[in-house]
Amino acid sequence: MNKGYWISQVSGIHNEKLFNEYFEATAPLVERGDYKLIIGGPVKKVLEGDEMVFSAVLEFDSIEKALSYYDNEDYQKALKIMGDDVKEVVVRNIVVVEG
Repeated sequence: MNKGYWISQVSGIHNEKLFNEYFEATAPLVERGDYKLIIGGPVKKVLEGDEMVFSAVLEFDSIEKALSYYDNEDYQKALKIMGDDVKEVVVRNIVVVEG
């Protein structure tokens, strides 16, 4: 069974307080093993494309888990910290890749 990965790229943060609260709320999900944080942190340099300020790669046990995790009840609770329109807090792309 192939693993699944989320690749998150943040190009702008409009409300750092809410974004940090969301990020902290996801920590228990990592601790209980929902996924593994492969790497995450400030972007040092963009070689091609649009400017990014933060990037992260999350590993899931299967592609199916990666595809369905956005709708996970506990993840949605963390996501709601940023309000009804996430784009008011953070500008980002999240993609799912099979590996």
